[in-house]
Amino acid sequence: MKSVSEKPACKQATVKRSRLLLGVDGGGSKTAALLASVNERGDMQIIGRGSGGPSNLRLAGKEQSLQSLDKAVDEALSDAGVAGQELDCAVLALAGSTAPGVQQDVFQWAMNRSLANRVEIIPDVNPVLDQATESGRGIALIVGTGSVAVGTDSRGHSVTKGGWGHWFGDKGSGFYLGYKALAAVAEASDEIGPETVLSDLVLQELETTDPRGILTEVTASGNTRCEVAALAPIVLRAAAAGDAVAVDIANHAVSEAVKLVEAVSRALAFDSPYPLALAGGVACRNVFFRDRLMHELEQLQPPPASITVVDEPVQGCLTIASEMLRSSRATTRLRAD
Repeated sequence: MKSVSEKPACKQATVKRSRLLLGVDGGGSKTAALLASVNERGDMQIIGRGSGGPSNLRLAGKEQSLQSLDKAVDEALSDAGVAGQELDCAVLALAGSTAPGVQQDVFQWAMNRSLANRVEIIPDVNPVLDQATESGRGIALIVGTGSVAVGTDSRGHSVTKGGWGHWFGDKGSGFYLGYKALAAVAEASDEIGPETVLSDLVLQELETTDPRGILTEVTASGNTRCEVAALAPIVLRAAAAGDAVAVDIANHAVSEAVKLVEAVSRALAFDSPYPLALAGGVACRNVFFRDRLMHELEQLQPPPASITVVDEPVQGCLTIASEMLRSSRATTRLRAD
């Protein structure tokens, strides 16, 4: 795998002699875009970054999702100083992109703005899975706003567990943590559940003094899923401080996430340790959750042979785009021969 460097001082000189690649990672809460240049030797250099809101068309809606994609891509192009220049390849890893009609909508958006000469739309778990499956065998677990696990075996068989969405799925996710916290606050307010520090923390976060005002606050933006998931850090902070209710919520969330990995391993009949990749804000950026998650994963039979934390899955999109570029060059040379 080629190394990726980030040297903004060389932007303009590099862009003039290199191919331009775009990687986009879009989920239920945010979208990240990276622009990179690749020279003739295949060395990749990140030259622009951008970010936007949620871009899961299935859950955030078409209009908001495409606006998020526009914002992230435009920021990356502007950051690189190449707005208006032709891009050679774009790889977009989007949550919910396997739903009917989603890829068509995104391809139409890409065509309307002449995004790149070649555009590839893939599920958001694919770049993460690539980090764990150099030999074609492994599992990826994403625990962010939502939750999903995907695995492949050495024969190329693929299995997905989770990824159902927040209405009846997303167990162990940021939404799950926030939902459970709100339920605990409601029960404490009704005096049918134990007291918890979450009551004060949630009210402070939502800037209301009345528990009955919670519903108004979490629905005000129109994206209730994101508002609820945004409470996850509060739950985990309270758990780390020892609040019994928050600890119970966090432990249950970890168990639900581990179940997804166990289900994938069982479905693929793994009988020996396998590489595992972790991604998503909840799994990667919260030490309290991540430590417990890794401990529970290591108790599985068979356990992961290794656990790779993928902090920036969008980097994987650039790797895929680079491989596509090399493949197209090889095909061109073969045809010329």
